[in-house]
Amino acid sequence: MTLPMIQLTLEQFQALTTLAHQGTMVNGQVDVNKANNLNSFLKTIERANGITRDILWVQWTESDSPLPPTTRFPDVWPPTMRFFIEQITRKIAKTDVQKVLDAHAKKPVDVLVTRDPGARLGWTALDSFFL
Repeated sequence: MTLPMIQLTLEQFQALTTLAHQGTMVNGQVDVNKANNLNSFLKTIERANGITRDILWVQWTESDSPLPPTTRFPDVWPPTMRFFIEQITRKIAKTDVQKVLDAHAKKPVDVLVTRDPGARLGWTALDSFFL
């Protein structure tokens, strides 16, 4: 039995990946195995369809409030100080990170970013990342 080819618009693919990323979160934290499995699966779809997807985790601290005592970088980070950016039409730029900070942070300091889908490895200071 031959299955029919399914086609999605770019907007539908973006919505599908956004929903899929929500399934990689457990109690506000990234489940590394789920995130890496999803990323590997999406990469096969991207290669087959000529899609260039870019991802970036952003995290920060607030200058006017301490981190909760349960914080354990990089495994446990306050969900209110971490955000996932995904672009399908272009590479993520520093301005995209700044928009996230403007929308979600009050007084962000020590802003770090990583392309690691599991949000564990490669955390780099924002200014060093976008040289």
